[in-house]
Amino acid sequence: MPVLFLMPNIKTDDILQTAEKQVDACLLYRQSRLDEIKKSEDAYFCKTKPALKGRFNIPLPIAEGFVETSMSKIDDQIKVVFKRGREATLKAAKKITAAWEKDSAPDRGDFNGADLDAKKLAHFSGFGTLKLVAGSTPYFQKLVAVDYYDLIFEPHGGRDLDDHLFKGQLNIFKTKEQLIQGVKAGWYDKSQVTTYLIKINQKDTKTFQGQQEEKYQRYSAMNLNPKNYNFVGTVVGNFTELITRIDDEDYYILFDKENKHWIKIAPVEEVFPKGFSPYVAWQTERSPISFLCRAPLDSVRPVYEAMRLLLNQNLDNIQKRNWDMVLFNAKKIINPSQLEYRPHGLISVKLKDGESMASAYAKMETPDTSTITINLLQWFSNFTGQQKGVTPGAQGVAEEETLGIYYGNMQQVADRFGLINKFYAQSHVKVAQRYKANLGKFMPPRDYMVKFVGLEEALTKDEVAEDMEVQVISSATEAKNSLVVSQKKQGALTTVLNKPELLAQTNPKFILEEVLRNGEYAEEEIKAFTDKEGSHDSILMSEAAKAIEDILMGKTPKLNRGANLNYVKKIRNYAVEEENLTDKEFVDLMSFAMQHLEIAQKNEMEEQMFTAKQQPLASVLPPTPVAGPSPTLVPTGTI
Repeated sequence: MPVLFLMPNIKTDDILQTAEKQVDACLLYRQSRLDEIKKSEDAYFCKTKPALKGRFNIPLPIAEGFVETSMSKIDDQIKVVFKRGREATLKAAKKITAAWEKDSAPDRGDFNGADLDAKKLAHFSGFGTLKLVAGSTPYFQKLVAVDYYDLIFEPHGGRDLDDHLFKGQLNIFKTKEQLIQGVKAGWYDKSQVTTYLIKINQKDTKTFQGQQEEKYQRYSAMNLNPKNYNFVGTVVGNFTELITRIDDEDYYILFDKENKHWIKIAPVEEVFPKGFSPYVAWQTERSPISFLCRAPLDSVRPVYEAMRLLLNQNLDNIQKRNWDMVLFNAKKIINPSQLEYRPHGLISVKLKDGESMASAYAKMETPDTSTITINLLQWFSNFTGQQKGVTPGAQGVAEEETLGIYYGNMQQVADRFGLINKFYAQSHVKVAQRYKANLGKFMPPRDYMVKFVGLEEALTKDEVAEDMEVQVISSATEAKNSLVVSQKKQGALTTVLNKPELLAQTNPKFILEEVLRNGEYAEEEIKAFTDKEGSHDSILMSEAAKAIEDILMGKTPKLNRGANLNYVKKIRNYAVEEENLTDKEFVDLMSFAMQHLEIAQKNEMEEQMFTAKQQPLASVLPPTPVAGPSPTLVPTGTI
């Protein structure tokens, strides 16, 4: 193995050995906590030990119900808004917000999917961990949730993962082909990868590292066996990724812990923009001194156990009452085996005259505990719901007549778990900071188009470099606030419309736009409504945008016979306003636009002539008959 020097007196072998010891320290430290988490997983999957003979041990879906009900109330999407640092950066902030919405979409980075996964895992562990991965060929940013079995952290690093001296992830699988591609891209060390592939040449299965038995048992709770079915058909390595601080410098290392072999070691600043760790974590409970904390299921699990015992003891009670033991007089009942139940069975009894059956037979009755069991189960259910926020209303049982009660119920669950949990909101601010840093490093150098005020515009790296603030909003909070704001706007707008002296001082176009926005029309549709000149022809503008793309790629687009002056204007404006164009690209764009001037003028004149001919024709045509009274046109939506 080659020994490289990254800084004076620091060898790659030293970094590897330190990283291995740090991972081992975390694995040992977290073992007891993972044992408790495993109990919560078993409760969620309704996994119980085999019952004793003649006894019941039926699981209850209480833990599952708690988690899924909680998840259904905190599944709203997170919205990140970049705010201007100063007035001059307002447009840049809006465009970066639009870029976030584009990159976080389900068919791209799926940020909300990862957020839901982290919330689900946090119910068991007490913390959610997100990892933002980015690349440039092609450009992408993807957010993923990190399993608590895979997360590595400093045991005494405190609540904030950013403050830990080391942090990382186990079980990052790389195929042989991915490693070779990584070498070609300059990402992995060529000699280290070559040596490593020789070591694992025959390994074509996936196996976990760390507390692997706990992770395997999670599958066994669903009656799955990944140990016996781990063939993947290609050479694959299991790596650990770690960011570690040595001599006050942060390093990135990707290594196979089992084979004690690294394939990449580099200063963090060379791997991640601005030295940001890709890992962001948040806790469900405030713990100022420890990264690990109690999880929501930790306090639910004892109640689950009590309710499970109550139910099974009641089933045992019912079985005892169905098969109660019997006292019998051996002198009067000739054959005791006849006392066992048989359909239409007969029992021989010797009784003297006047003796009753009570003198030969007595049943040992078991008391009925059903009533007290039902009462206790109901009490436990109500008490847990009140303490944890998962009430019948949250589960959809309660009758709720007003919107305010609905939001209050949803807010209660959110307050107790995550939506306005300060650590949770702060974690998404950190994700947004990392996203913006990744934009600056990995975004295409030109023509990364975002939707801005209904139109497509290019986002530049100069705009990304501006200082900005970040605001995190949940869609539930936004919906509640939107309702309040909409009601206030409705009152103000009604006042203006009902008073002519106020209406005379307003901008009619702005009022129309506000009415349409309250009707939930998109900005692009609003532009089409208010465009009297017909410049907002989305198809024609799309054709102009495609012509611009083709010219920048060195192609020569065909002349557009349907072009109008707005088509020419779009291409010309792009050429004039885009700062990163070469001289040749500028000349090509302007030349292409000027070639359409004659076509555009001809089309504009024909359109005017056609409109002029239509007007006299409309004046002589009879009115179209309608059935019933004429409808009254009113704007839809809440004003």
